[in-house]
Amino acid sequence: MAGHRKHTQLQRVIGTLAGVSLAVGVLPGISVAPFESGGVALVVTVSIFIIVNQLIYAYPDGIRTAPAGVLLLLAAFGFVQDTLIWLLVSYAADRSIGGHTVDGFLTALLGGLLVRGVTLAVLYLAPARPAQT
Repeated sequence: MAGHRKHTQLQRVIGTLAGVSLAVGVLPGISVAPFESGGVALVVTVSIFIIVNQLIYAYPDGIRTAPAGVLLLLAAFGFVQDTLIWLLVSYAADRSIGGHTVDGFLTALLGGLLVRGVTLAVLYLAPARPAQT
C-alpha cells in the first residue's frame, strides 16, 4: 500500500507542476518573473503549490473507483484550495522576492480551476498500479 501511495503522490506532484505551468502560460492575469532573473519566482510558486497540496490531501485514493459524489466534493474542495493558494502565492511572492502577480480573484479562480483540473486528469490518465496484497 505504501508503494501505491508514493506512486499517487508523485502523480499529484507532476499534475500540480503541469497545472501551475499551464496556468502561468495560458492566463494573461498570472505572470511570473522571466527565467533571466533566475526563475526564482516560478520555483517559489511551484514549491508553495506542491507543499500545500501535499499537506492538505484533497484527492480520492482511487480516482477511477471513487463514487461520483465523493469525487465532485473533493474536486470542489480542491478547486477552492487551489484558488486560495494562488492568492497566497501572490501575496508571499509580492512580500519576499517579487516578480509574481495574480490580477485579482477571478484570475486566481481560473488558475485554481486549471491546476485542479490538470492534476485530476493526470491522476485519472496515469497507468493504474495493481493493489499490493
